[in-house]
Order: sequence, then C-alpha cells, then structure tokens
Amino acid sequence: MYDDAVPLIAGGQHRRDTVPEEGGRWPVSVVLRPAVDGLLAKRLDELTQQAAELAGPGHWQTGQIGSAHLTVRALEWYRAAVDPAEPAIQRYRAAIERAAAECAPARVEVVGLTLTAGTVMAAVASLDDQADRLLDRLAEELGSDAWLEEPYGRRDIWYVNLLHFTTDIPNPQPLIDWVTTHRHHSAGTDTIPTVELVRFHHDAHPERPYMRPEVLAEVPLTGRPERLDPPQPTSTYYETEEQ
Repeated sequence: MYDDAVPLIAGGQHRRDTVPEEGGRWPVSVVLRPAVDGLLAKRLDELTQQAAELAGPGHWQTGQIGSAHLTVRALEWYRAAVDPAEPAIQRYRAAIERAAAECAPARVEVVGLTLTAGTVMAAVASLDDQADRLLDRLAEELGSDAWLEEPYGRRDIWYVNLLHFTTDIPNPQPLIDWVTTHRHHSAGTDTIPTVELVRFHHDAHPERPYMRPEVLAEVPLTGRPERLDPPQPTSTYYETEEQ
C-alpha cells in the first residue's frame, strides 16, 4: 500500500473522499473503537492532528477522539435515512449480540503508520485472537446480511484511518517523510470491551472536519478468550465503506 500510494500522493493523484451520497461509501457498519478516555485514543488524536497539519486544511480527521475506529464489517451502502427500529438494523444487532457472546474483549496495538491512495493509516496488530474471532463469528451470524463484503473475501488486516484526503495536498513531501519516519512506531495498546453498530454523518467542523459515528447499538464482548479455529486470511486491503 505504501509503495503504491507514495507516487500518487507526491503527484497529486491521490483519491479524494466526498460527502456521502445514496449508494456510496460510509454505510452502517460494525466497528471496534478505542476508549475515548484512554491513552491510545489520545495518541491517535495527536497523530491525526500532526497528519492534518502536514496535509493542509479540509481533510477529514477520522482518527480524532470519538471517531477513531477499526472496521469489523461494512453491512450495506450508504443511505441518509436510517431508523434504529427498522428490521435490518434489528437483524444486524441480533447478529452482533450472538457473535459478541462468543468473543472476549479484544487487545490491540497500533504498531506504525502507512499511506494508502486516500488516507493516512495506522496499522493495528491484534494481540490476541479475539478481534479475528469476532470477524469470523459475525460473518456467520449475519448470514445473508453479510452480502456487501462477500465478494471481497475475508479482511486480513486491522487498521485505523487517521486522515481521509478530500482535497489537494499543497506540499505532499513533508507528509510523506513524516509517515515514513513513523512506519514502525508504536502508538500504544488498548483492550476494547464492546463492539458497536454505527452509521456515519458528515461533520463539516471548521477546524477538524470528519465523519461522525452515531452509535445504533453497543454490545459487550462477553465470551471466553479461547479460539478453536485459526483465522484464514483470503483477501488484501480494501475499503468498502470508508472507513
């Protein structure tokens, strides 16, 4: 990703996110979020601010406190009207509850930064098997509601996007250099005790614009910390919802 992204960003050919439209990215999704009052969330927020200063104004600061998240699964394409009481949302919630009952809190570590064609990304390592277990159990419990990501195969990396590019980067080289020096740079660890069903709203904050997650359901991870079957990665990095 880094090797492919650098020339695009250097040449001003990076991908630019736009405010979501019907049928587009940023749909209802299942996510894990660091504790908003934790040290990892604070450090991600600091890195996001640094990246934003180097990239210039207008880019979405996705890694700020309260927004930073690891996407477990995107469930549908974007739609502006989402009713928490509607049947689809209730099915998603029930599937999350069944999966979460078999998964313990997930321990993660941010191990460094990288670039993609459209983002500054923090790479995340799972320190146990619970995030992967949740990934797999959720896919099983969703059944036909897992349709959106099925063509892509199984997610095989964990990450938090810090910055989504939305416009030009006036001077890209300092940003590239900064990310390069942080390629192998731990930002800390966290144990995430809950999984969330969220939707996203564009927040055009004058200083820190971002896509704001709205929590539709929050479910505790209450299972045992053992896994019987190891994960079987089958895909490479992709973005279906952003995110």
